[in-house]
Amino acid sequence: MIFANIMGFGNPVEIAIIGGIVLLLFGGSKLAGFGKSLGEGLKEFKKATKDLHDGETPPADAPVLASAAAPQTLESPAAAVAPSTKE
Repeated sequence: MIFANIMGFGNPVEIAIIGGIVLLLFGGSKLAGFGKSLGEGLKEFKKATKDLHDGETPPADAPVLASAAAPQTLESPAAAVAPSTKE
């Protein structure tokens, strides 16, 4: 209830009035559809984060990034900037 106190509304009557206005503006069917899509999105998000934490390996046909496969060595900054004096 800290959030409700910070925002300046926390009275149940105020919340009921705001809920009634939202219901009048959007209608019951749109709110039900919104709730369903929000629930499905949260379920998919939880599934994805659970897969990350379980250490699931990528499928065998997944592409391998070149930077992960073979790290490249860089020359010293001086060699990359200095002009060649061989002529």
